[in-house]
Amino acid sequence: MTVTNVVNGILLGGFYALVALGLSLVFGVLKLINLAHGELMVGGAYLSLLLTRHLGLGAIASIPIVVVLVGVIGYLVQRFLLTGLLLRTAQSALVATFGISLIAQAIFNQGFSANTQSLQASFATGGIQVAGVRVRTAYVIAFIVAALLCTVTHLVLTRTRAGAVVRAVAADSSTAGLMGYNIERVYALTFAVAAAITSVSGVLLGITFSFTPTTGTSYLLVGIAVVVIGGVGNVAGTFVAGLALGLVQSVAVGQFGGGYRDLVVYLVFFVVLVIRPSGLFGKRIMA
Repeated sequence: MTVTNVVNGILLGGFYALVALGLSLVFGVLKLINLAHGELMVGGAYLSLLLTRHLGLGAIASIPIVVVLVGVIGYLVQRFLLTGLLLRTAQSALVATFGISLIAQAIFNQGFSANTQSLQASFATGGIQVAGVRVRTAYVIAFIVAALLCTVTHLVLTRTRAGAVVRAVAADSSTAGLMGYNIERVYALTFAVAAAITSVSGVLLGITFSFTPTTGTSYLLVGIAVVVIGGVGNVAGTFVAGLALGLVQSVAVGQFGGGYRDLVVYLVFFVVLVIRPSGLFGKRIMA
């Protein structure tokens, strides 16, 4: 293990935490594994690509527009499709998200082809010194954004009235409904916020790495691994689990080669799932 592996792993882990945050929100509140999560992420990257091409915006400058657009799409999908299915059976909603995933991939493929794309930014290939190690600036920015959004999400859920409502619905939606809370609206707004957060990770993905119509699948698996390791509905656990997974992956790649990049993620996921199904930090209702 070298300092370079550790620093790069932690920074990459911040990006993984950001990828998983929206998935954790939906899983914790709606009790739904959103199989279209990866497509929301990649969709954010493609929207940013369109904005940079046709409006001349920089990738970072496009983020507010991308967040609003993806958030609105998420709200409409949840409010008028998934909520009705979810209130009947969770299995129907799960299958629906899989269908949305397939449709989104087909749209991306038709609209942008299967070619690998990336987003241009002045800092995309630049580097800075962190702990005596030169790392990509994009990694540092992704880590900072992840830490900021995880902190804000945690504070909103634990310190605001809106957060209290979300936690009440997450704990027992039936009782919350009897108390007068609009469950459909809470579900839709939660899904919209999760989609918006996920779109930010998509733009950062496009800047830091690259993407194709099917890239979302691999990041969905990474997101699920982070959520399971950190504990469903545990925002702080999601952030720490992302860092841990990024660190383990970076060290494994440094020691054994790039072929172990994905394998180590799945191994850690299954080990935690078997030994501690509630996650290393335990399940919590969105706190």
